[in-house]
Amino acid sequence: MRDALLPSAFVPGPSSCPGLDQARGLRETLLALKTAMQRIEVEEAECLEAIHETYGVSARNLLHFIGFHRHAHPGLPQALRQRGLCALVDCDAHLLPSLEAVIRALEALEGLDSSADDASAAGPADPSGQAVLHDRCDRLFRAVAAEGAAGIMVTLPAEAAEHPSLIEDLLEAGMTMARINCAHDDPAVWALLVAGVKRARAATGRLCAIAMDLAGPKLRTGPLAPQPAVIRARPVRDRLGRPLRPVRILAVPPGASPAAEEADGVLLPVRLKKGKRLKVGDRLRGRDASFRWRTLSVGGRRPDGTLLLLCDKACHFISGLVFHQRKGKARLVVEPLPPVSGERRLRVGDTLRLTAEPDQGPDTLPCSLSEVFFDLRIGERVFFDDGRITAVILGVTARELLVEITAAQGSGSRLRSDKGINFPDSDLRMPALTAKDSEDLVFAGEHADMISYSFVRRESDIHALRQGLEAQGRQDLAVILKIETRQAFLNLPRLLLAAMAHGAPVGVMIARGDLAVECGWEALAAIQEEILRICAAAHVPCIWATEVLDAMAHRVRPTRAEITDAAMAARADAVLLNKGPNITAAVRVLEGLITGDAVGRNERDEPLISCLAFRSNCDEPAPFG
Repeated sequence: MRDALLPSAFVPGPSSCPGLDQARGLRETLLALKTAMQRIEVEEAECLEAIHETYGVSARNLLHFIGFHRHAHPGLPQALRQRGLCALVDCDAHLLPSLEAVIRALEALEGLDSSADDASAAGPADPSGQAVLHDRCDRLFRAVAAEGAAGIMVTLPAEAAEHPSLIEDLLEAGMTMARINCAHDDPAVWALLVAGVKRARAATGRLCAIAMDLAGPKLRTGPLAPQPAVIRARPVRDRLGRPLRPVRILAVPPGASPAAEEADGVLLPVRLKKGKRLKVGDRLRGRDASFRWRTLSVGGRRPDGTLLLLCDKACHFISGLVFHQRKGKARLVVEPLPPVSGERRLRVGDTLRLTAEPDQGPDTLPCSLSEVFFDLRIGERVFFDDGRITAVILGVTARELLVEITAAQGSGSRLRSDKGINFPDSDLRMPALTAKDSEDLVFAGEHADMISYSFVRRESDIHALRQGLEAQGRQDLAVILKIETRQAFLNLPRLLLAAMAHGAPVGVMIARGDLAVECGWEALAAIQEEILRICAAAHVPCIWATEVLDAMAHRVRPTRAEITDAAMAARADAVLLNKGPNITAAVRVLEGLITGDAVGRNERDEPLISCLAFRSNCDEPAPFG
């Protein structure tokens, strides 16, 4: 699956190494890998010279990791296991010393002459690599996580600015990092959230870092021409489709305001002509928006003039509809309804012109950041709305893009304003740091403990952000690289090496939403595993993000798959939860999962419960005879 992300020239073909089944051939393979790992240091000498001294060992280990996996035979782990040797699959944080140890063990096991020199025979100074990573986590996350456990980052909702007790509850539940998303709200709200975090830290005595997430250059659909609003009223039906009770419609005249206990009805703004003549039991008849005749029965009248209307059929109301009293002169007219955002219904085979101009009709689609058109090519794919709609580029100019819809729902998929657009096959050159980000960076430099860098793609993006921070005197501010595009994933080692040129803490966030859209849902599991391994090799903390316990945060109970995903997320150094009405309970559940897994992450010597219970769970053996 991952090979499809690479240009065909770089896809590794099936290699053969028949010597793996022989001890000498296996040793030669391992020695060749060692040479490749040492050679890449020479090839990247200029890069290593630019690395800050804090990251010298980590940068070399990352290069060793790259050199190893560029040349390793896929059958090597199995060949090593067959001889009872370490398969080198869990040694990413200290790969060269581990490889040298395996070579020495193989030589001792097979009685081969030693190939090790005095320097390598001494073994690694830090055979686990965990000490370096723990120190980096403490620097990045401000030592807020329990020993061995992953930290918990939570996106603060805007309501927390007005209800600071929510932040205290989140801290008590286990939150260790508060995330403020600069794509929403404004500095006034952010300041209230920052102040709320500081008060909550003082009140609870708990540590909590503040992370500010720069919005970045998000490609989105532009504003679509508004369309008439429709108010839908449907009766409650049983499983056979028969109405159980009529729908309640509150016909609200100007100046009236229904009581809170009446909010279960459908609110319909109306003008009443001779409405005082209407009494309980009277009927109003007219055609709804579907042009079907509907009869509305008067079920009650409120002192403010609001009418309770009942109907046993579904009704669709739009502005200007008129209903007349049967056997009377009263009349009900639906008031003008505020228009709603427009939409496009797209079907397979439809063609669409993307443009930077305002909405020009059903065959066009306005979009943001039309400057990316220069980077697009015919035949490349386009994804809309998190991949729900797929298209292919038929033509491109500096001002517009012609695409054909290739995947949508059978009856057509609706596409609204402000929905995401992805170009997974395109090499986009737009900078990750926008003008808005530069403005927000001033606030973040004063208040944040770390910056989350959205849509970072190449090394120049790292340098641009660092220049902005240095201009504020905040070159020490930690940066989290959000990996959410195909380009960022393929360039991750280079991005890390560019970040290591500075002494400030650095981390990586696996932003699985856009990443899955760009790289394909079927490849996501392998990609997130690879990112975890690259981060381990670079001794860089990694944050697992997107839809962790999302159902629980919104609907009280988690799904079974969510619990498994959250437990797997504990393999990372921190986990991000998004906001939701039940977010505090979700934090408690996650805190229990990752704290319970903390011992297992570091020491695999816990007894297995099923093995301990094996004897006691067996039926008593039947006596002989």
